[in-house]
Amino acid sequence: MKFDSLILSDGTRGMENQSIAISKYLDLNYKVLKIKPNFFIKNFPKLALLFYLFFKKQILFLKKFKFLYLITTGRRMSGYSILAKKVLKNNFYSIHLQDPKIHPSLFDILVVPKHDQLVAKNVFKTQGALTFFTQKDIDFSYKLIKEKFNPFKRPLVFLLLGGDNKRYKPNYSEYCRFLLNVKKAVENISGSLVISTSRRTPDKVLKIIKLIFVSFDKNFYLINEKEKKFYPGILKKTDYVIVTSDSVNMISEVATTDSMLFVGYIREENKKILKFNKFFENKSYTKKFNGHLYNYNKIKLADRHELKKQVTSYIKESLKK
Repeated sequence: MKFDSLILSDGTRGMENQSIAISKYLDLNYKVLKIKPNFFIKNFPKLALLFYLFFKKQILFLKKFKFLYLITTGRRMSGYSILAKKVLKNNFYSIHLQDPKIHPSLFDILVVPKHDQLVAKNVFKTQGALTFFTQKDIDFSYKLIKEKFNPFKRPLVFLLLGGDNKRYKPNYSEYCRFLLNVKKAVENISGSLVISTSRRTPDKVLKIIKLIFVSFDKNFYLINEKEKKFYPGILKKTDYVIVTSDSVNMISEVATTDSMLFVGYIREENKKILKFNKFFENKSYTKKFNGHLYNYNKIKLADRHELKKQVTSYIKESLKK
């Protein structure tokens, strides 16, 4: 079986979407292969370099494919990129997304966000996370779900709600305060609301959501985990999007569209995530959600063409050597 690129994924949706995005950016025919990562390779990626003979059975299944690129995303998948290069004798380009916290020379190409302090000839920077969809994808997706949301009155507000993360775990009063601010903002513009939660959103918060927005009646919809088919098509219908500050991927994705994008803070951020959100706000890709929704001079994030140009140029130069 022949593909331009193979994507190795542990099934994490956000990471997988990033890998799909780079394949689309480079116009590659791709196949996603889902695996259950070995505990040691996942947590200690450099072991794949030091003990590749011991772990090689983990990667031999790739031999049945013909491919030019192997794409991985996130530190926990970086060991498989290293292992494949050692076992399969360097017969492909390895493209890894996000800082693996390992020396860049172990990969052919690294693509990382601009706020990461990683510098090397094979490292390419993006302003945000890569976007797995184009306007064509949004239009196609919308055709599949438009009957569901056509009756909703405009303006339509779409809330992408995150949750617990490695930096903090919001308490229920923080969720309530944030959701009540969203309710007030939607009421002030006499709009409708659609909420999509993530796997990190606690189950109890779903109950809180239903209680807070019960008065919205037919102008409210809560998307559950099994209904992710609504995204990204719903972006064609939405006027305002609120994404919680912890969801860097979602912020980056929606920033490429025409929807007015607001970043909501369940709890204040710091360090890299705060820097990322401030950068996007200063560029007018987003506005901070302070309880009000309004139109502003939104600039669309456009990483795609520049990244494609840089990466393809780098590959051409490496082929000459």
